Amino acid sequence: MLPRFLIPALLALPLAAQPSGPFGSWTLVSAPDLPGIIEAATAPMNFITRPIARSRLKQTNSVYRTIRIERESGGIAIQYDQRQPQRMPADGQTVQWTREDGQTFLISTRVDGDDLVQTYQAEDGRRTNRFHVDPASRILTLKVTVTSPRLPGPLDYAITYR
Repeated sequence: MLPRFLIPALLALPLAAQPSGPFGSWTLVSAPDLPGIIEAATAPMNFITRPIARSRLKQTNSVYRTIRIERESGGIAIQYDQRQPQRMPADGQTVQWTREDGQTFLISTRVDGDDLVQTYQAEDGRRTNRFHVDPASRILTLKVTVTSPRLPGPLDYAITYR
């Protein structure tokens, strides 16, 4: 049993700081039925554009098993699975990025409170990734929103990582 005079002193000691924000390495916990979400989002489209939209959305919306998010001098690096890291300034400035298949996007990242927001801009639409960590559980939620003038509405889903 601790002497009574030590208890206030121990309570005054700073607690170890918990990591803040989504920085670090994350492993997949759960993902929605992404093909089903894509099917539902494109169902209102006509029979000519619907298969094109579904194919494009399936190509650009993958469930990654791991995500690594790091601060670098003047920027942020995000690596999905074993792909090359995407390096962007942390201030929301856009940079050109070329995916493995040769398609070029403008990408950016910015800090929004405790969240990190990454945006991809292509000729036919925009994808926004919002990374949020629950401070109590330390679970990362990746909230994805895809918009395009060609879609009947936004495509929204969330994936969780630990």
